[in-house]
Amino acid sequence: MVETRFTTCPAPPALAGAVAELWTFEHDGRFGAGLPKPYVELVVSLAGTHWWRARPDGAEHRYADSWVTPIQDGPRYARSMGRAHLIGARLEPWAAVAMFGPLPRGNGTPPPRLASFLGEEAERLRASLIDAGDDEERFARFSAWLEAQPALHRASRIRSDRQATRGNATALAREVGLSPRSLRRRFATEAGLSPKQWLKLHRLDAVLRDPGLTDPEATLADLAYAHGYADQAHLAREMARLTGSTAGALRPTRAKSPPHFRPQD
Repeated sequence: MVETRFTTCPAPPALAGAVAELWTFEHDGRFGAGLPKPYVELVVSLAGTHWWRARPDGAEHRYADSWVTPIQDGPRYARSMGRAHLIGARLEPWAAVAMFGPLPRGNGTPPPRLASFLGEEAERLRASLIDAGDDEERFARFSAWLEAQPALHRASRIRSDRQATRGNATALAREVGLSPRSLRRRFATEAGLSPKQWLKLHRLDAVLRDPGLTDPEATLADLAYAHGYADQAHLAREMARLTGSTAGALRPTRAKSPPHFRPQD
């Protein structure tokens, strides 16, 4: 049986504000839900044949060998034939738009192939990553490739203390020195989503990464307070809307899985 293994790597410092992190995920290919994130994901398959669905009972579409996952508005589902081994980079949405141009909305359509943006360079990248001897070398090669992409250095940065803004788009506008209207326009042009949606996804991301989600001593009310939700009911509504599950149901699945992956029974 293939052991579930998930590892992250910091993004190259030169790409701070454009690339959030790199990751690799290896598992037995079981059917699971990918939960929404505030990032666009550049994903390369190192092993396995991958199938994707918009809904648990939806039609299956075969993934390419590498693809770009836009920001999603809900969970998406996948399985693999054979061992699944993936590597990915989480791009800030404005960096992804700078690199790939406007992306399709992540509303349930299959993610676009990386080759549709990069041509043969996509396969050269994949071959280089497969050829790497271990995760350390693989992350180093991926980081070097990302650093060589001029668009990622040109991408604008929208920096903020998201904990301080507490998910409030008006507070975010004030922090970055823009009017709310200018901030909405900038997000629409440079990121392809609204500031409010971006902040909600970041708050969900913080909850899914919080060790308290798997700590039986921590209550959901504690999590709600820590991440700026009005109360536990508010957290429960947002979790159900964005993940298709309850916070309570997610708790036992976090220990060995990546924060944004929920195995399906």
